[in-house]
Amino acid sequence: MKTLRKAAMLLAITFTLGGAAQPLAAPTTTAEAKTQKIWIAPNHGKKYHYDKHCRGLNHAKKLKRVSLKWAKQHHYKLCGWEK
Repeated sequence: MKTLRKAAMLLAITFTLGGAAQPLAAPTTTAEAKTQKIWIAPNHGKKYHYDKHCRGLNHAKKLKRVSLKWAKQHHYKLCGWEK
């Protein structure tokens, strides 16, 4: 009975001090970055935009929505207005 009480106390202290009670954080930023959609103007350079109404897209006649992963693989860079 005494051993059981010591084990329970040890577990309580461990969880209180943050030993094993810390939840594991999921890497959501990488998953979001792979599926995030952005805007490009295919006939106007190699910039991508998070906002469809960015002023960098003012003169674009055609817009295309692609994934961020695709844009980076095709050497698109973030628009200077959105930095």
